[in-house]
Amino acid sequence: MKKKLTFNTILLAVTLSFILLGCNKTDDTIDEGTGEERTKIIMEIPSGGNLDSYNWNNATLVWSQDFDDFSFKDNWVFEKNYNNPGNNDQLQKYTEENVELNNGTLKLYAKKVGVGQNKGDYTSSRLSGKFAFQYGRIEINAKLPTGEKPGIWFKLALLGNNIDVVGYPNSGEIDIMEYFSSLPNTYNVTVHSAANNENNGNLISSRNVLETLEEEFHTYGILWTNNYIKFYMDQPENIVYTLDRPSNATEFNWPFDQPFYLLIDTVVGGRYAGAQGVDDSMFPAVMEIDYIRVYHAK
Repeated sequence: MKKKLTFNTILLAVTLSFILLGCNKTDDTIDEGTGEERTKIIMEIPSGGNLDSYNWNNATLVWSQDFDDFSFKDNWVFEKNYNNPGNNDQLQKYTEENVELNNGTLKLYAKKVGVGQNKGDYTSSRLSGKFAFQYGRIEINAKLPTGEKPGIWFKLALLGNNIDVVGYPNSGEIDIMEYFSSLPNTYNVTVHSAANNENNGNLISSRNVLETLEEEFHTYGILWTNNYIKFYMDQPENIVYTLDRPSNATEFNWPFDQPFYLLIDTVVGGRYAGAQGVDDSMFPAVMEIDYIRVYHAK
């Protein structure tokens, strides 16, 4: 059977697709640690165009990632150390071995491999994409683990492609979905910049509640232009939060006029996921990803 490319819950597998259509591409940013360059895919903004009139439902698919075989690894870097932005005393060690493909989905496991409660007693995976996107509709179809037990933080995000040059949070970060295992039926959307971040105490974030969050696959997405970032659930019409471009926009408070690359992260413990401790009875815990899609508005 084949998946239907709808915007509602999707549970069946599709053929692996890797599509680059109708977009501008450049290869001028180095992907740290691999020696490779990220490919930029940029949606053109028409001069004087009414961006709010874009028909996002009829947008053009320009990039796609499915998980039918391990060729998907060609598009990702598996990070294998603790050196990532906002480490926050996390306890996990990143490893490529914590991913599995099954029935057309990517399964990312958090596992307990030691006594527990100490750094290195857990393993998980952190994947960063080899493509960087600027503007468009970006969505990820995923299923979260069940059980109200503290200790795990799943994140689907975008990081500024210039992070190696300007550092974090100056590069910017767009968290399309953040899930803390201690808060069932709840996920956050969050935006980081040099002006608004946790260190400054003025982080921009919105909490959203959905009763079927852990029971079904859901689509987490953004509609992104030079004037706004709109977060949605399942369908582009279902906007859960809107961040508008400030009238006095600068790179300090709006670093979002540049390419961003995808980040998939599973965190154990630390300042946020472990604020209420880590319940070792939840392991192994798994997040599943069905597909990732990037569209450009017509």
